[in-house]
Amino acid sequence: MNSSENSKNDFNERINNLNIMFNPKSIAVIGASRRKGSIGRAILKNIIDFGFEGTVYPVNPNAKSVNSIKCYPDLNSIPEQIDLIIIVTPSKFVYQIIVDAVKLNIKSAVIITAGFKEIGSEGEKIELDIINYAKKINMRIVGPNCMGIIHCHGPKFNATFAPRSPLPGKIGFISQSGALGVVVLDYASQLGLGFSKFVSLGNTSDVSATDMLRNLKNDENTDVILSYIESFTDPWNFSEVATEVSRKKPIIIVKSGKTAAGARAASSHTGALATNESALTATLSSAGVVRVSTVEELFDCAMAFSKLKLPKGNKVCVVTNAGGPGTLTTDALISQGLRLSVLSNQTKKILKENLSIETSIENPIDLIASGGPKEFEFTLDAVIKDENVDSIIVIFVPPIMIHSQKIAEVINKTLEKSDKPILGVIMGRNILIEEGKQHLFPMYQFPESAVHALRALTVYGQWRNQPIEKLEKLINIPEEILQIIPNAIKDNRRNLTTNEAQELLKGYGFEFPDSRIIITIYNAVNSAKEITYPVVLKMATNLVEHKTDEGGVITDIRSEKELVEAWNKIQRSYDRLEIIKKDRFVLIQKYYRGGVEMALGASVDKQFGPIIMVGTGGILIEILEDVSFGRAPISRLTARKMIRKLKGYPLLLGYRGDNPVDIKALEDSVLKLSQLVSDNRQITDLDINPILIFEVNQKPIVLDARIKISI
Repeated sequence: MNSSENSKNDFNERINNLNIMFNPKSIAVIGASRRKGSIGRAILKNIIDFGFEGTVYPVNPNAKSVNSIKCYPDLNSIPEQIDLIIIVTPSKFVYQIIVDAVKLNIKSAVIITAGFKEIGSEGEKIELDIINYAKKINMRIVGPNCMGIIHCHGPKFNATFAPRSPLPGKIGFISQSGALGVVVLDYASQLGLGFSKFVSLGNTSDVSATDMLRNLKNDENTDVILSYIESFTDPWNFSEVATEVSRKKPIIIVKSGKTAAGARAASSHTGALATNESALTATLSSAGVVRVSTVEELFDCAMAFSKLKLPKGNKVCVVTNAGGPGTLTTDALISQGLRLSVLSNQTKKILKENLSIETSIENPIDLIASGGPKEFEFTLDAVIKDENVDSIIVIFVPPIMIHSQKIAEVINKTLEKSDKPILGVIMGRNILIEEGKQHLFPMYQFPESAVHALRALTVYGQWRNQPIEKLEKLINIPEEILQIIPNAIKDNRRNLTTNEAQELLKGYGFEFPDSRIIITIYNAVNSAKEITYPVVLKMATNLVEHKTDEGGVITDIRSEKELVEAWNKIQRSYDRLEIIKKDRFVLIQKYYRGGVEMALGASVDKQFGPIIMVGTGGILIEILEDVSFGRAPISRLTARKMIRKLKGYPLLLGYRGDNPVDIKALEDSVLKLSQLVSDNRQITDLDINPILIFEVNQKPIVLDARIKISI
């Protein structure tokens, strides 16, 4: 058997052993205790109380029984094969327990015990030794330093020390924080949300979030996946698996650590703008993962995704009994990129003929305070049939004479007739806990919560309904072009020269103005005659990062006299910067008028790999920060979405009488850049700024480009 087959067999065995962890016939709790308040006692009690129908073996050399169950001194004393061990002993005993478990061919373990990687290098070494020994039989380990795991469908067991057991349901939860897990279990029960599986990963020494996504993908009891993530052990693999899973069921993630994302020092435009945060956002977006900012939003989305179908579009109708909340909802919808539905004439006619004269039949539809169950039911029946409506938000501020439960029953009744999502906002009191859990629709206290959830539902629906993206290879690259970077690496250089950068980009189909590298004024005069005026002079050295700031770029030079003046100005800038003569190269190139200045870039993130940037170009790029990102390689559809996200997108369509430019040519440029950085992984930073985008049938022109590489 070759190494590839061995690797595949190991992979399959590891998947199977993780399945065993959640489907055990027997569980041993090592460190089970009779002491009240101990974790070992709490876990054993939870396993029994939650209804585990297999055999539970407490293991403690100092006790004959725990919870009236016979206790065993060690694993070797247990009379049958164990499927899962839960370790709650002091950390100094854990390694030997794993050694014993491997000898007994036990396939899965949950290490609750802390005192490993999280306390420093000594603990990290012990943790690594444990994992390496477990690999002898491909044993799967959750933890250490975790809260445990729960399986809510047969075989049911709760192997955590959480004070509250979850309701059974269709939500899989993956957490890197045990403390947060306790909060999640408690709050979810209050909202009536149930779980299929719950996993506290702890130090993620073996079983990772990626492993759990793969496990939950084919779990018939899981419809929605929630996760709290602090860091990714293997972002590339996570992204690939998440993309597969998202095609079947939604993944909603709250990721901590946003504020530290911008700490990376960078000298390029792209590097300065493409932080780890933007790289993460691009990666999750491309994988169809819904990302939220807070745990509260996580639950807001969980309620919507677990109860509603996906909307077909982003057109929303708001039905309310109060004008103020309707306006707040409208503001929130627009700010989140959703649209108010324009109701059909037929719908408005029906509403006008059957509702009171005080009712506003324009969207948002205001039934006023006297609007009761009858008015809400009639309105929802009419609106739900309107093809211009993709989803509905119902807002009800309870007056004294109408109980909110009656309105909730109307919404339930409407949902039974249609797949269009309806979200309820019942304002004025905390009815979520009192009533929300029994209804077919998610219920919120405030409009903004409902809108955030609906936006997530809509964006995910759009991603899921789009065709699977195909990658385009626009150009075949000559071998000599692919050798440019390796040759620079051989010379121990971190920067490509201006000529090398141009040649590499030309090899991938980018166009440049007619240009020359010159070292004397005589070269400049002769080159200008060949190129023809107007021309541009600019510093051509990697020793100056921002050439415009240093007086190193002079444009629209129309005569020999202006050329000499420009030359002297650049030389004075070189003098001021104390750059020696042999490094004082100057680029002369044709000057172009017109077109829209855009910027392209790529930056390699340490976790997420090459990130592509497109933005409004020119000298204000870092001030305006009008940019969007995608993780390479990207498809044309992703390139198009990146471009349309820009605030400057209207400039491309033709603004105030200007002709529109060739947006497809800009898409092509983004795809060429994606192919370039995918082929040349040694690139660390790449800036193209500006690239001029012209009208249709005129090729884009790159005016400046810089490329940095890793040695």
